[in-house]
Amino acid sequence: MSFLKRAVLYLTRKKGRTVLLMALLLLMSCFVLLGISFQESAKGQADSLRKSLASGFILKANEENEMYREHFDYEQGGGASVYVGPTVTDEMIGKILSLDGVKDYSVRLSNYANTDLRLKPGAWADAEADDEETIAFAKKVGAGWMTAEELEAFRQNTVLYPCRNGSIHKNFRTGALTITQGRNIEEGDHFKAVISEWLARENGLSVGDTFIVETKEGVFQFSEEPLKTWGEPVELEIVGLFKTNFSQEPSEYTYEDCYADNTIYTDLDTHAILEKNQKNQNDGHAYEWEGYGEVEFFVEDPSEVDAIMQRVRNWEELDLNNIDVVVDSSAYQAAVKPYQRIRILAMALLIVGLLGIGVILYLVLKLWVQGRRREVGVLFSIGIKKGGVFGQMLTECLMVSAMALVLAFVLSGPMLARCAGALERMNAPKAGVEAYEAATGGYVLEITKSSSDEVVLGLDVSMGTALFTALFVCGVSALSVCMSFGGIRRLEPKKMMQWM
Repeated sequence: MSFLKRAVLYLTRKKGRTVLLMALLLLMSCFVLLGISFQESAKGQADSLRKSLASGFILKANEENEMYREHFDYEQGGGASVYVGPTVTDEMIGKILSLDGVKDYSVRLSNYANTDLRLKPGAWADAEADDEETIAFAKKVGAGWMTAEELEAFRQNTVLYPCRNGSIHKNFRTGALTITQGRNIEEGDHFKAVISEWLARENGLSVGDTFIVETKEGVFQFSEEPLKTWGEPVELEIVGLFKTNFSQEPSEYTYEDCYADNTIYTDLDTHAILEKNQKNQNDGHAYEWEGYGEVEFFVEDPSEVDAIMQRVRNWEELDLNNIDVVVDSSAYQAAVKPYQRIRILAMALLIVGLLGIGVILYLVLKLWVQGRRREVGVLFSIGIKKGGVFGQMLTECLMVSAMALVLAFVLSGPMLARCAGALERMNAPKAGVEAYEAATGGYVLEITKSSSDEVVLGLDVSMGTALFTALFVCGVSALSVCMSFGGIRRLEPKKMMQWM
């Protein structure tokens, strides 16, 4: 009788041992399948987040450096401090774009402008104008009491964010804002705008409609004519609407231009007109920078960010005096946390499957083989050699492994779905906790990602994972049999005969 037939007979007769061995191998297969699948899925999602949220570096002028700040006084009273130091120039941008691996850039720009749109009311809407005597005294000492016309100028004032490509603007790239109708700003646009759904609804506007933005003197300096328009008004066509994916709690210090729903995204041509309108602001003290205060560069391979940053820092042709080179990874770090936890859990499953159950399997097989001494002695006595006995035991174990693997593969779909659902619920954003934070320090709206989005895990077992699991389970089974059979193989024939 061949060792294959003996193996089949043994497994059918010893059903209890067969079921126990199959249960151990099935458990090991499931742990390995789940561990590797969740590792791959979490790693893939983390890589995707890194490419979208931490895919570059920033060149930023240090505007807080007092060496490069100039103070001036208004003729009507009061004053201001302006940064007049080095900036990121178009020449620098061109040089950095020439580096291998750098694929695009986004310039951070903003303009204050008045609009004929009805804005979401803020702190200016609740403010009250002062009497003429108080205003006259306040302007002599540079205090902030305001006339009714000055309040009107600020109540209709908001922030415009000019973009080369709106889709890579930080607020859209991180998911804080999402286009719901039309499209975003694109390179080559002329006098186009993207506004919030709230503004569109409150003003009865839709994609294709137009509105006006203009520069009011009272927003930039004390003036007897605060509603006086500098330069030419700009008519903007709405090409898209966005929604804010967070709520913004108002306070007494939240001004109209600090609401995300009041912000407007536009093109560089609009920015050029508004900058030209302001050339005479602040009594002739204009912000006539040669370049930009902040520019973000995007790279093709996120793993190369550090190396490219180092090349930029060490590039002698670039004058980085008072310009910092940094990575903005706050959004990525917030979004990737649940996937890091899932990878740790997946690693624990792998350790349990690879080591814990592997040790248990070895011990069970060792006891199993040692408990078959009489059977082995009988087989030796009828002339079956050690190789034949070993082949029978190895075949038994591999047959059970194959059955366990088939069952594990059949169950892998439902198991992955249930476990993935549980992990997604465990790592879901907490109810009532915003995924984004809107801060208004320095009267500038800053939107940052503070927590993760909904966790999404893949539900498929890859061919590579299935192959590795099969090889590992069969390999551990074979190795356990070899190690367990080793004690028998080294015994003398006389000793073996004593077992009968």
